Amino acid sequence: MNYRILTLDGGGAWALIEVRALIALYGKDTKGHAVLSDFDMVAANSGGSLVLGGLVEDLTLGELLGYFEDEKKRRSIFSPTTSLGDWALQRLTGLGPKYSAEGKLPALQKLLSKRGNLALPDAIAGVRRAGLPVDVHLLIVGFDYDRNRATFFRSRVAGGPQLGKGDVAGVTLAEAIHASTNAPVNYFDGPAQFHDRPERYWDGGLTGCNNPVLTAVTEAMVLGQAPTDIVALSLGTGTVVMPLAKPGSQPSPYETARGVSSLVADLRKLATSILDDPPDVSTFISHVMTGSGKNLPPPAQSRIVRMNPMISPTWDAAQKKWTAPGQMTVAQFKYLANLDVDAVEQQQVEAIADFADLWLAGKTSNQAIRMDRDTLKPELGYGTFPEAVAGWNKVKG
Repeated sequence: MNYRILTLDGGGAWALIEVRALIALYGKDTKGHAVLSDFDMVAANSGGSLVLGGLVEDLTLGELLGYFEDEKKRRSIFSPTTSLGDWALQRLTGLGPKYSAEGKLPALQKLLSKRGNLALPDAIAGVRRAGLPVDVHLLIVGFDYDRNRATFFRSRVAGGPQLGKGDVAGVTLAEAIHASTNAPVNYFDGPAQFHDRPERYWDGGLTGCNNPVLTAVTEAMVLGQAPTDIVALSLGTGTVVMPLAKPGSQPSPYETARGVSSLVADLRKLATSILDDPPDVSTFISHVMTGSGKNLPPPAQSRIVRMNPMISPTWDAAQKKWTAPGQMTVAQFKYLANLDVDAVEQQQVEAIADFADLWLAGKTSNQAIRMDRDTLKPELGYGTFPEAVAGWNKVKG
């Protein structure tokens, strides 16, 4: 029997893409516990941890999608900071926090009213894969602000001889999500804090685990799973991938121009780089760790299946130029490519949802495990969502 992992990337309101993928796989009326019980472990970061919270709350996938589509619920999480200094800094430089960290935890507790205030082991109690004696293992990623170290909020101990002990988290489900979703600098105005403990946290993306699949595969091995018994479904929240314009040439709307380095530009790049996850890092290492896809029946290529839409152009061989995918206009493509993670306005969320439609229909690219950086063609993994679904159905057993 294989060991199944579901991982959920960070990405703010873009996490609605993960819910749409789950709806495509399971159906809109399927409840969260039914999805969770199809896996042995679920690992999540940031926006993905909010998706996990909705699954643990046992919402239907349609109800969970409403967390992201309902503007009032979105704004309860992204409530504005009250600092005039932060507001002025944003207006002058485009840098600085926009949202209140203090207001986020009560909003999460309200959204997760049934299980949000339970400790992680209690929140997931009784939810398990059919025929197994243990509950689904939860793993949520955060960053300890004062220790400058990764923090892993677990629902049970993960350790053993010569491995040390990964302790159970002493926090509630809502608190773990609060810690994991607290993106710094350009988003929230301070570290996430809890009322009865001194620890403070930033977003788990600062650990390099915005895509938590490598963390989850490692955790499974610590729990005693053989690498080739592990299969993982890695869901993403969208990523912008464009070819680099040639030096000295005028870049098209579908190419990345070389930026001018400056203090403000570099600070802005650093503030948003926690959300980046090149496909040849976490997913590829996990692919190698789990056997490099050897001895799998076609069309399976790997025990790691990545489902993540790419905002990237397609190559028109006849006209020898890059074009927008899925009959998108230039304006639509540029709008999506420049849309920030904290999409709160209804128009922004609707644009993300429309993009998800194209991806689910196979009309825009899926992020491969490895691809050619110049042609954007997959070298390993699945180039479209339907191909990734076929691969997952084959390896999940």
